[in-house]
Amino acid sequence: MAKKEFEEQVIKRLDAIIALMLEPKVKDLAIKEKVEILYNVGLNYNQIAEIMNKKPNNIAVIINSLKKKK
Repeated sequence: MAKKEFEEQVIKRLDAIIALMLEPKVKDLAIKEKVEILYNVGLNYNQIAEIMNKKPNNIAVIINSLKKKK
């Protein structure tokens, strides 16, 4: 992966995290919706679990339920 592409991915992920933390409307989102946002920007189960202060297995269950709905 090129350095520029890596930097763009990091920025995209940070933007999603910041949005989840600062946006007043986001505070009202359910955990499932927050997990979906973070997963859609490319974070893995462990990264999402760390951000959300949850166990990776809990995040995996949420993501799998989201995948089944699609």
